[in-house]
Amino acid sequence: MPLAAPILAAVLALAAAPGTVSPYLLPSPAPDAAAQLSEMVGLFDTLCLKAFPDDAAVAAAIAARGGGVTTMTPADVALYLHANPGVGWFLTGRSGRFVVTVEAPPYHACGVRTLTVAGFADLTPYRQLADAFEAGHDARKVAPVSGTVGNVESVGGGESWQRPDGSDEALFVFSTGPAASIRVEGRDGTEVRFVHQIHVR
Repeated sequence: MPLAAPILAAVLALAAAPGTVSPYLLPSPAPDAAAQLSEMVGLFDTLCLKAFPDDAAVAAAIAARGGGVTTMTPADVALYLHANPGVGWFLTGRSGRFVVTVEAPPYHACGVRTLTVAGFADLTPYRQLADAFEAGHDARKVAPVSGTVGNVESVGGGESWQRPDGSDEALFVFSTGPAASIRVEGRDGTEVRFVHQIHVR
């Protein structure tokens, strides 16, 4: 069966950093949304669609970038993946900083995230990439799921399909940021995350 809402909800929980809003403070000057989206889509394509699920290939593609790459410490990884095992990197790009994580199976996942001013108003470049990747699969919409952990609100959705080996594959998009009750416009941003996940049963 394709991934269902409970699975998406479990992945959604990884987006929240309970009890803190500091990861959402915008840099100055604020990033340009169009440039960010273009660079993020390119990173997601290279790392999470072409290289993943070969973890070594993901690491090699990141190393090939040369400068602007910092490998996450175990504490950094725990901030993003919580108790789930994995690795990660901070990438300094042309349009800002990006965070790349690779979570170990059974929820094998490659994610790229970045802090935006207010999300991306037009996800057409991502949608075109996702549609091309999903072509030929029986990809089905996963109903959007939202939740609040501490002072952090998250919403996510995507598409999933079953692989020939019986595992579930999916593409997700998440938006995460401070809850509306404490959010300060111009100070707090919204993190956007693209995820390619393979759930090995």
